[in-house]
Amino acid sequence: MTDKSGNHISGLKKEDFTVLENGAEQKIATFEEITSDPQRMSRPRDPNEFTNSLGGEGSNRRITLIVLDFINTPFVAQARARQDLFKYLTQSLDQHEPTALYTLNRSGIQVIHDFTTDPRILVAALHQINGDTYEMVDSPEDSQAMSAGLTSPDSNAGVPKGDGGSSQSSKGHSQTQSEANSLQKMMQDTELNFRSFEQRLAITYTLEAMQQVAQALAGFPGRKSLIWASGGFPFNVSDNSMHLAPAGRDSLSDLLPLYEHTWQLLNDAEISLYPVDVKGLQTLSVAPASMRNGAGNPRNPSRNYGSKAMSREMDTQSTLQTFASMTGGRAYYNSNDLVKGFRDAVSDSARYYMLGYYVDHSNTKAGWRRLAVKVNRDHTEVRARSGFFVTDATIDPEASRNSDISSALQSPLDFTSLTLVARWDKTEPAKDPGKKRVNYEMHLAPDPTLINDADNNHLVMDFMALAKTPDGKAADHPMGQKVDVHLSPEKVSVIRQKGVAYGGALDLAPGEYTIRFVVRDNLSGRIGSVVAPLRVE
Repeated sequence: MTDKSGNHISGLKKEDFTVLENGAEQKIATFEEITSDPQRMSRPRDPNEFTNSLGGEGSNRRITLIVLDFINTPFVAQARARQDLFKYLTQSLDQHEPTALYTLNRSGIQVIHDFTTDPRILVAALHQINGDTYEMVDSPEDSQAMSAGLTSPDSNAGVPKGDGGSSQSSKGHSQTQSEANSLQKMMQDTELNFRSFEQRLAITYTLEAMQQVAQALAGFPGRKSLIWASGGFPFNVSDNSMHLAPAGRDSLSDLLPLYEHTWQLLNDAEISLYPVDVKGLQTLSVAPASMRNGAGNPRNPSRNYGSKAMSREMDTQSTLQTFASMTGGRAYYNSNDLVKGFRDAVSDSARYYMLGYYVDHSNTKAGWRRLAVKVNRDHTEVRARSGFFVTDATIDPEASRNSDISSALQSPLDFTSLTLVARWDKTEPAKDPGKKRVNYEMHLAPDPTLINDADNNHLVMDFMALAKTPDGKAADHPMGQKVDVHLSPEKVSVIRQKGVAYGGALDLAPGEYTIRFVVRDNLSGRIGSVVAPLRVE
């Protein structure tokens, strides 16, 4: 909420606001004006205890997370992103600001720097980042440019020429031309199929990374700024339904559940997305010289190259804007001042209003629901999320159970919707020769919402543990169990006072391991995870 000069407007009351869902006014149930504090976070230092909770002073801490997206960014633009991020960190960053830096590449999301250490160390960490010369998604025009050398602009190039006087020569020419056309079509189809496959991979990697980031930030109160530094997203969004738009011959319909669940998690975690187009100021593209040869040929890929490239760039910018507005963030593009984008994203979370209302759970229709926030004040700019998805996972958390648990077991990030503490217990000989049984305990903080009072004190949870070797390979299958019980009043009282405890064990050969502990509340879909090092003697 800002005035025409961009300054925060303070002192507004709940009565000054109107919230609409699909055009219908909603009753505002919660209202707060928040001034956030840039307070450093810390981790507990008990060598036998591991938690996904971060300590720090103040209840309104703000968090900034920067993701350098190397999958969807040309190599030259990756260098620009690192240079401008370096400027921001050295010139503009508050040294008390909790700031984390992740990268996204073909290995998934990678943690370069978390929230718990001095942000000045970020500068040193940034120097250690290597770019990725392999960009997963090429534009249709660039793909044509790469394949232009495979065929000649002259439709008769490479065809043996006779004296033109014999029917046998004419027949041979026609047959050779037909074979050449078939080969060219096959090569073009192969290129299109490969590009479609690469795009699907990029979409999947990008959405899965966003889900993991959302799960990692979900347990921290208040608004979080997610700066997504990229060359663009590997897909477009429909203006009306906010669904993924088809990509050429690929409808992408099977990716819709992944896409919608991603936005559900981002909104649940109160994350505002700030896409920053690191390509900078864009100029009209010109076809490569290899494509301009024979430009008069209607089959030549250089025809309309510039207009197609410009149209593609406009689609990219539109998608950046759409993504930002969906979460109440802001998109930055077509500018060489990336530092301003980084700086504005952080300052946006310094002061803001938090409004909430109760969703009508009797309306289980899946899809996009439009939001609008109005304020009874002249000359103001209101920026809030433009809507949210109601998905199958929203209605029935069981729908995303397997994918959520798998993501938590494989992610390098701690998921924080549930506050989890893991402790080592005794180690003893295992039944299998040469192995040791390592006992552990997982403990959840008291949380009354874990129990469904209306369903006879129902509690449904998954507890999992996975051991990995130093090279990242699973040492065994994940161990754990699903707990589905109706609790007695006595047990309900204990859980509400002391929380939920679960004990388990891993049978492992001597060596070094990292253990990923995961717990999921299947009534709400919330999940907690933490990683712990382990040495088995």
